[in-house]
Formats: sequence, C-alpha cells, structure tokens
Amino acid sequence: MSVEENKRIAIAVFPAAWNQGDFGPAEKYIHPDVIDHFDNSQGIEAFKGVINGFRAAFPGLQLTVLHEIAEDDLVVHHWSMTGTHNGPFQGLPPTGKTLTWTGITIVRIADGQIVERWANVDVLGILQQLGVVPPPPGAE
Repeated sequence: MSVEENKRIAIAVFPAAWNQGDFGPAEKYIHPDVIDHFDNSQGIEAFKGVINGFRAAFPGLQLTVLHEIAEDDLVVHHWSMTGTHNGPFQGLPPTGKTLTWTGITIVRIADGQIVERWANVDVLGILQQLGVVPPPPGAE
C-alpha cells in the first residue's frame, strides 16, 4: 500500500468514529484483532468501546486532526478533541464543563487494514479541566 493510501485509510476511520459514532469505515479498515498499545486491548470491539464510552460522557465530542504525518506503513495524527462533560466519565458524575485536550495517535497499516495503534493522550489536562487534579501553581 502507498503512503497516500495509508493516510486515506486513517483519515477515513478516526473522524467518522469519534465525531459521528460511525464505525462503517472502522469495520472496513481495522483488522478484527487490532492491537491497541494505549490500553493493552485487542480487537475492534474494544476500539468501539473506548470511543462509545467517550461519546457517552462527552456528547457532541469533536475530533480535529491538526497534523498528519506518514511514512512506510505508519500514519501519525496529532489531534485535538473538544466535548462537554454531560455523562459519567471514569466514575465522575457529569460536570457540564466543556473540555479540550490533545493527543497523538500512531497506526500501523498492513494489507489495507489498521493492525496496531499507539496513542498518547493528555490525560492530566482532562483531569485538571474536570477539577480532579489541581492546576499547576500560577495557572489560572
């Protein structure tokens, strides 16, 4: 597969799943036994579960891909997400706060399907915005 084709696959999957809850592209382009190194899960159902959990906690969640870099069989997305905390999240009751956080996701594509995913998410930023963790000294 070409680098351009790999980029097309990655951009088809992630915004559709996160923004609309549309898993059609994911069903087509994610291997059923995909390995997710972020949470050590395996399988497309685990992938769907993570997204559905966030979408339930942050209805109207929006993913924006800020940068895309690809080389060989890897595609990297630097992204931002925004959502309002209107549902339970990680045991926290809804706060009504609108949050924005960033992250980087790397996927490996083989034979036209995503077979591995790595992610780095600003979890500290999420927890600070929810008020679970205090902001750093001097931050407003």
